[in-house]
Amino acid sequence: MGVKERLDQAQRQHGKSGVAVAVLKKFAEDRSSGLASMIAFWAFFSVFPLFLVGVTVLGYVLHGHTHDVVLENVAQLFPLLDLGTIGGLTGSAWALVLGTLTALWSGLAVVKVTQTAFNSVWELPEQERPGLAERLLRGVAALLTIGVGLVVSTVVSGFVTGNQTAVDLAWWGRVAGYALAIALDVGLFLLAFRLLTSRKVGFRDVLPGALLAGLVFWILQEVSSLIISRELSKAQGTYGSFATVITILWWFYLQAQVTLLGAQLNVVLVERLHPRSLFGGPETEGDYRALAAYAREASRYEREEPAVRVPEREPARAGPQR
Repeated sequence: MGVKERLDQAQRQHGKSGVAVAVLKKFAEDRSSGLASMIAFWAFFSVFPLFLVGVTVLGYVLHGHTHDVVLENVAQLFPLLDLGTIGGLTGSAWALVLGTLTALWSGLAVVKVTQTAFNSVWELPEQERPGLAERLLRGVAALLTIGVGLVVSTVVSGFVTGNQTAVDLAWWGRVAGYALAIALDVGLFLLAFRLLTSRKVGFRDVLPGALLAGLVFWILQEVSSLIISRELSKAQGTYGSFATVITILWWFYLQAQVTLLGAQLNVVLVERLHPRSLFGGPETEGDYRALAAYAREASRYEREEPAVRVPEREPARAGPQR
């Protein structure tokens, strides 16, 4: 056998490598990078209306010198945003209304695009996908639960890692805080994978992907807080607001990619779409199951019965059979 054949045979014979190859191959076949770009765009779009609402609300409830302390704490919780341009906090009714409506619209858009991405990852046929009313209800429920959880997770991470908190945590307190933050992030992805997938899946089905996405999400939070707090201020001196915008976009894009990788991991494990052939194909049972799933997804009517037919290879080039 050649180098490609030996490499392909090796990854098929090892369970973990076979699953990893199957996830990456299905990620590419589903064109998940494009779906991740859409999620990142709407997530980026929703940040600034949410920040406008938050600053406006604080302007109503805070007075005196308290706003300076609050701004410093908010800067720690959102290291990607430059709060140095905010001179004070003042409440404004029109800003609150406009920010709330825009944040609700953009937040629902994030949820809608994520629902479409998850249903595509699970290869849900078009006729089984939810209508407008069901998508809206799922979106509102997910926006409320996941949004609140995300705020709590961000506050916990900022409290544990921040150097301006009133409580001086011991090492064991910080470890416990990190563990709590990771658990909250994993729980958020459990809810997201469960609520935003129209197919009936249990929490056990989506746990592997939630563990992967939640852990990487926490790592991205910590790394961004560490690097950006040290390096972004230097970059802003040269590039101004462009450095902040590019950094936020990259952060959302990376996290959207990881989220869809977690969703793909769940599908590969539940549907037994592994191992896959690394070169060419189809040759394995996982290849044939994946092709059948792609055919079912393309069906438009209930009475359609899609089938997959793969001509046999010529004897001289034949590989492992089904």
